[in-house]
Amino acid sequence: MTWPRYPEYRNTSLPWLGQIPEHWDVRKLKFIASVTLSNVDKKTDENEEPVRLCNYIDVYYNDFITSELELMHGSATRTEIEKFTLRRGDVIVTKDSESWDDIAVPAYVPADLDGVLCGYHLAIIRADKRISDGGYLFRAFAARGVNDQFRVAATGITRYGLGKYWLDNSLFPVPPIDEQLAIVRFLDRKMARIDQLLVKVERLAGKLGNTATSLLAEYRTALITAAITGKIDVRKEVS
Repeated sequence: MTWPRYPEYRNTSLPWLGQIPEHWDVRKLKFIASVTLSNVDKKTDENEEPVRLCNYIDVYYNDFITSELELMHGSATRTEIEKFTLRRGDVIVTKDSESWDDIAVPAYVPADLDGVLCGYHLAIIRADKRISDGGYLFRAFAARGVNDQFRVAATGITRYGLGKYWLDNSLFPVPPIDEQLAIVRFLDRKMARIDQLLVKVERLAGKLGNTATSLLAEYRTALITAAITGKIDVRKEVS
C-alpha cells in the first residue's frame, strides 16, 4: 500500500531515523516527558496502605492498562502512592528483563487508576502536555529505531536492565502536538483493525495460521514505525 508523504523533508544525523518532515523536531525524552523508575515491590506490609500493582507481566501482555485487568494486590507507603499512582496519559515501559529484546516494551494508561501503582521493574513516562502526548509516546516506544536505542543500551548477562540515564537521553521524533494527536488517531484505528484480523487468524490451525500471524505482527510494527518517523502524512488519512 502506498501512503501519502509530507511535501518536504530534512536529513537528521541519525542512521535509524534518516529524513523527517521539515517542520518536525528530534528531542531527548527528558525534554518532552518525565521518567520515573518504580521501586514498589510485591511484598505486603500491614503497616502500609493496600494497593493494586501493575507489574511487568501486565505491561508485557497488554497494550492498555485498565481497571478491568486482574492486577496483583499489595501494599505501599503514602509517599509511594503519591509518586507511582497511574494517571491518564501515562506510558509504562519495562526496564528490566531476562532478554534484551524485551526491554522498553510499552503500555498505555487511558484513564486515571486510583489505587493502582506502577510496580518494580517498570518505569513511568509522563508526557509534558505542552509539547508531547502520552498516546504518541506509547506508539513511539514500539517503533523500530526508537525502541532499538533501549535494546542497545540495556546491560547485563543473565538479566538486562535499563537505567534512567538511557531513558532520559533517548531520542524521539517530535511533531507538533496536533500532528501527534493525528498520528494517535490514525494508529489507533489501524491497530484495532489489525488486532481484529489477528484474532481471526489465530483461530486457524497449522502453518497458515502461524505464518499469517507473523506477517500481521510485522506489518503492525512497520506501520507504527512509518507513522512515528514521518514516512506517512497522516493528516491526509484522518481529515
